[in-house]
Amino acid sequence: MNGRVRSIIVCAVLALSSTANAQVLLANDETKAAANDARIAEVIAIVERLDKALVTDDRAQFAAVMGKDLVVNNPQNAISRPGAAVARNAAGNISYDRYERTIEYAGMRDRFVLLMGGEVVVPKGKDMQVRRRFTDLWEPVDGKWKLSARQATIISEK
Repeated sequence: MNGRVRSIIVCAVLALSSTANAQVLLANDETKAAANDARIAEVIAIVERLDKALVTDDRAQFAAVMGKDLVVNNPQNAISRPGAAVARNAAGNISYDRYERTIEYAGMRDRFVLLMGGEVVVPKGKDMQVRRRFTDLWEPVDGKWKLSARQATIISEK
């Protein structure tokens, strides 16, 4: 698949994400160019499905992309150990009415895909909007991309 076709597919997938109050945006030309790499494009498509799963409460889709050794520096300013993110999602603690992600950096780090940027989320059942910064590290595991490490820091709540 050539770069132009891959870019068109990524744009189409990203456009579809807004149908479920989940939206992924590529912030700049550098990030859009990085999406020409098939590995980065695939991870961005997975992120779009992940964010949609968080607004549709698709717990299976969420769990399917979490690495078994995933460690998260979470927005509650604590470390979530392996298995904790899946457990928190299953308990309804990671669930949103809206999830908007802006990817400001996408690149390869050895065999990993690194994504960095900002998020705006509206937690379910809460009358508030949360802005945060994120860093996600995706790892290929048995032919599938898995979230291996995540950092999310709240920068404002209103």
